[in-house]
Amino acid sequence: MQMRLPLLPFRYLALVLLVTCVIGCSNLKLASKPTTAVPLSGVWLIDATASDDIAGAMRPDKQLLGKGRLSTRSEIERIRRGSGLAIVADGFQILDANTIEIEVGSDSMGVQHRPGVYRDVSWGIKERGIWRIHAGWEENVLVIASKTSGIDVLERYQLVDNDRLMVRLDIQADGNKRAIALVFRRLQ
Repeated sequence: MQMRLPLLPFRYLALVLLVTCVIGCSNLKLASKPTTAVPLSGVWLIDATASDDIAGAMRPDKQLLGKGRLSTRSEIERIRRGSGLAIVADGFQILDANTIEIEVGSDSMGVQHRPGVYRDVSWGIKERGIWRIHAGWEENVLVIASKTSGIDVLERYQLVDNDRLMVRLDIQADGNKRAIALVFRRLQ
């Protein structure tokens, strides 16, 4: 006589495994230090000709097509919250900076944006105002992931060579997706 095992526990187990994988796979795995020394510290000047057009990239789409289109309810909620792209444009000073001065320590990074304000980012996961920020190193790339209700911003600071820094921003807000690349040249 064969015993039949009830399927119900296996369904729960499969669901738990699926949820665990989705949660675990979506999280960034960031280290507290790069795999090799990365000299990000210094003063950097924007190379406007090598960088993307910020004004064009941050303009909201008039009509979203395909999968990115918002439902009527989501659009009403977005309008109530305010424009996510406007929040990103206002809150991420790197988008307006002509020069940046970076100081990297063993547990954090400070950036003075000109024009703009000073920003301090500690490695790990922190809550700052409306933002949940996860910062650290993905091999030799400094990654800062900022998330709030309906807005995700992923910044990647990567040396192209010793005198050139690329800052890439992947932005999701208002049902829009934006990818912006900024190139800076080392002044000192």
